[in-house]
Amino acid sequence: MIIVSSEEIISQKVLPYDLYDEKGTKILEAGEILTPGKILLVRNHEVLYRKEDKKAEEKEQKQKSIKKYAYENYAVNQEDIKKYGPLNKKSKIDFQAQVELKSNYINAMSVFNQSDVIRAKSMILEIRDKIIKDSQLIRKNVRFFSELKLLGEHKNIHPLNTAILSVFLANKLEYNEAQIMEIALGALLHDIGKIQLTGEVSDITKMTKDEEMAYKKHPLTGHRLIKTELKLSENIARVALQHHERMDGTGWPYGISSTMISEYAQIIAVCNHFDNMTSSATNLEISNFREALRALLKAGSRAFSPKPLYGFVHMLSYGDTTSFEELKF
Repeated sequence: MIIVSSEEIISQKVLPYDLYDEKGTKILEAGEILTPGKILLVRNHEVLYRKEDKKAEEKEQKQKSIKKYAYENYAVNQEDIKKYGPLNKKSKIDFQAQVELKSNYINAMSVFNQSDVIRAKSMILEIRDKIIKDSQLIRKNVRFFSELKLLGEHKNIHPLNTAILSVFLANKLEYNEAQIMEIALGALLHDIGKIQLTGEVSDITKMTKDEEMAYKKHPLTGHRLIKTELKLSENIARVALQHHERMDGTGWPYGISSTMISEYAQIIAVCNHFDNMTSSATNLEISNFREALRALLKAGSRAFSPKPLYGFVHMLSYGDTTSFEELKF
């Protein structure tokens, strides 16, 4: 039996293993939600135990060895890292896939800027399919949000991160395959209206009025580009248009609220904001993934639809204290 601290247990939302007291009596079962009453029960025990899971530990060690080998053999091509940004050493997405997703997205946007819309659309659809496929492969092995994060220049990796998170959330909320494909594509394209903006935007409160006016047009621009250039559905275009709207009507560009905001936009609004916070692309001081989850909960249902908000918070472990700097090689 392995000793488990009460703090480690309480940091979870759902208990990942059976819990025993000092006499070997099971007091809680794996999969139970840690309600206030159960947290009190945990705190009342000086010592708690879980069974040693040798298979899980062997699997984890094997995965670490594979990842180390992969990095050592991939690291010879440092030019890709310089060009597309650092690798996330804690990610469940393998190193080659991290580079491919980032390079493919950058190339797709470059092609789109050259007005080769048909080719760009094909490239974007391929990226969507890869994200869905890779997410399915790793879904059962992901415990922390930090294990999904791509690193690099925000404008290049934010749409990818938002799409990855949205696919995980859509699966959590039990959307069907066709809906997940639309959600993933909407997430990939939600910020395409920024393509006409210059420079990085981290905090709109520090912009000039002219810059803020231009920035706040990107949902409208995105809606138009998706409909008229890429010729995709209104479901996809509406994500770009509404991802900054809020449930209480304080969002933009139209200040709509509640069910006036499309379901897909409600999902992507949560994932978009979370990735912005974990990329230091807001004016909030967030240093790790758990703090970002707390900030989401603080914003609450005033800002975000309760179903995707609480689905997202409970999607993976709440106890992810990994700092952003810890991810980089």
